[in-house]
Amino acid sequence: MADVLNKREQLREERRKQILAAALAVFSEKGFHGANVSDVAAQAGVSQGTIYWYFESKEELVSATILSFVEEMAEGALAVTRMGDTSADKLRALATSMEGLAVPGSRLFSIFLEFWASSPRREQAAALWMDLLAEFKDVFVALVEEGIETGEFRPVDAEGVVWAIMAAYDGLAAYAMLKPDLDVAGASQAFTDALLQGLLAQTGAGA
Repeated sequence: MADVLNKREQLREERRKQILAAALAVFSEKGFHGANVSDVAAQAGVSQGTIYWYFESKEELVSATILSFVEEMAEGALAVTRMGDTSADKLRALATSMEGLAVPGSRLFSIFLEFWASSPRREQAAALWMDLLAEFKDVFVALVEEGIETGEFRPVDAEGVVWAIMAAYDGLAAYAMLKPDLDVAGASQAFTDALLQGLLAQTGAGA
């Protein structure tokens, strides 16, 4: 009996992920207002009733889509911090992972802005976004503090620097929304180069 229940729970989670993947594709293409639950159902290959079995409303579906996307990015960010040899290597890899907020294919930032602007629960929507960004902030802060402790980075206000980094990538996402042909990766690399030149205790070390 336990095996049957576990199998059902596994299938339920797989179907939920399938719906969220479809929702991200649809909302990225059509936007929050332009997309309907029926569009998501068609993309996922399920009925509208199935969508509503997992999510009570379109708004809840959008919130879950944003949450799922950023959680996956956060998991990837944590993974890359374990791969680099130096704090500079790890910071560069982490900054590259942040490009996911701005790439034209996801349009995550613009989806959130559209959702937030039209939501009657703006405070809750804003809190959702800030909670998600806080996951990245904590990872970044720990990394900068690690570099300071080892002497690789100059002593700086780690949290202040990290909030500036977060703001920079939000801005990059906004510009990518307005200028779809923007070289997001190139801009990100140039920003990271300049950031590391300011952070490194000895210019050129680990960059």
